[in-house]
Amino acid sequence: MKKKTTEKLSITIRIIMSQLFSLKGQVAILTGGTNGIGLGYARGLASADLDQLILTYRSDSTFEKAKNAIKEVNPNIQIDGVKIDFLKEEEDDIVSKIVEESFKVSKTGKVDILVNNAGITERYPFEEFPQEKFNDIIKVDLNIPVKLTKEVGKRMLESNTKGKIVFTASLMSFQGGVSCTPYAISKGAIKQFTQGLSNEWSSRGIRVNAIAPGYIETNMTGSMNDDAKNLVDKRIPMQRWGNPDDFMGPIVFLTSDASKYITGETLLVDGGWMGR
Repeated sequence: MKKKTTEKLSITIRIIMSQLFSLKGQVAILTGGTNGIGLGYARGLASADLDQLILTYRSDSTFEKAKNAIKEVNPNIQIDGVKIDFLKEEEDDIVSKIVEESFKVSKTGKVDILVNNAGITERYPFEEFPQEKFNDIIKVDLNIPVKLTKEVGKRMLESNTKGKIVFTASLMSFQGGVSCTPYAISKGAIKQFTQGLSNEWSSRGIRVNAIAPGYIETNMTGSMNDDAKNLVDKRIPMQRWGNPDDFMGPIVFLTSDASKYITGETLLVDGGWMGR
């Protein structure tokens, strides 16, 4: 009798835990989700039974590869795309296109999750930083996420959607970095925006959080020179760089009921870097 009671309790707990981390029935927009950390996010969302994922993309071939990688973890997920170039197109046009196309293709007519991940960086000493590149980084890493969040958030509020918004912040949200001033400016602002917006929207049913990656093996960090990489290797307490799949769990946590009393936070996923 005691054994049956224990088994029944164990099953109940497993069911509760699976429900806590489930995204079943929900629709998500993810910018910059076809490679790197964004693809890790996408695979994580799919693994939690997300019904529909809307990705922004530039290249048809990259989009197709991403879809295949996502369907490896969930063959039943519906994946739609919004083809757009964050650098070449005007930021207001980009935001309008993402919002209009996403809500048009949404199975439910709503969006439950918005993940602002698309980003770029360049490295120059500040006195030599080309103004055009400086402006591009602020546009892609700060202006577009802020404007997109405003427009998607408005619709979440109007439909009483219990929304979840996640930004990709950075170690540069906490540190100044070297030769990456506009990136540090934008990522520092994203952290503050996360807190400020959470103060306004969390009481209205929308949770706002951010993820701050450490040093991750992606195209963006591939341009670092060997000396810089060696310094990073020595400092990470876990003694390895992160990889995109390290972000599958954190994104599910922040977009599911597992984190239903967490808002305004910036979650470090850095192998212990900031603890040094």
